Amino acid sequence: MAQDFSIIVVRHAEKAVAESDPPLSEKGQRRAQALAEMLSKVQISAIYSTPYKRTEQTVSPLAQQHGLEVKNYRAGDGENLAAQLRDAQQDVLVVGHSNTVPGIVRALDIEVEDLTEQDYGDVFVVQFRQGKPQLLRLMVPVQE
Repeated sequence: MAQDFSIIVVRHAEKAVAESDPPLSEKGQRRAQALAEMLSKVQISAIYSTPYKRTEQTVSPLAQQHGLEVKNYRAGDGENLAAQLRDAQQDVLVVGHSNTVPGIVRALDIEVEDLTEQDYGDVFVVQFRQGKPQLLRLMVPVQE
């Protein structure tokens, strides 16, 4: 019998001025902290990130809070990762990019629209109840 679990998918927070591997901006750092506060009481067994500063920094406060090491995956492998995580049936967080997050969520059998470069703060909580996915969509608040 399938157990109940959730896969939480987010895009990295705001990045600094464009460079090849930009870190988070000051606003992005505040959003990363707000994400950690928002998910502080959620039991997360693993956190997955692409190997970029902006994604790793987005989940770093939450990983420290939960005492978890961030596991890396290739940006192009998000949909495969989603299938593996669905099979594993554990509560996890996955951070990606504007062009990968929708595909990850779709790989979990939830239809969502594409994200733009300006979309930050969306949290897609895909909850599996008796094997069926349902979406809870939230927003990480951040002060300007």
